[in-house]
Amino acid sequence: MTSSFDDFDALSSGAVLGAFGEEAVLNPRRNNQYVEAAADADRMAVKVRGIFSALAASSDLRGQSRGGEFTGTTRMVSEQSAFWIAAAQVAELGFRPAKGDLLKLPARCGSPSFAIAAVHPTSMGDLNLLLVRENVSA
Repeated sequence: MTSSFDDFDALSSGAVLGAFGEEAVLNPRRNNQYVEAAADADRMAVKVRGIFSALAASSDLRGQSRGGEFTGTTRMVSEQSAFWIAAAQVAELGFRPAKGDLLKLPARCGSPSFAIAAVHPTSMGDLNLLLVRENVSA
């Protein structure tokens, strides 16, 4: 039996997906240490609807320094990308996305591809997929 809060969460997730969601293709892959990732025959590619986000991030790289040596720091600018999947969509997947799986965004310019670097579940059953840009031919 679901609570009123669960019903409200499902309603709000649906509204957010309706406004900001986009379709992606999730391609499961098998990862081997010394071989390029290959398609996973046990898990089929599926279309998922979620919310992609990418925001700029900067980090300071500080090395070991003594006294007045190396007084500055190096600033590195990067992009943090994630894809959020609502609990209802997660339940329909039939499998859990895993580190190394490929996520493609066909509706975006250039159809960018991302490897899943980490999968973070929430307490409500949603999934946050942390992504790393990947160059994939065809």
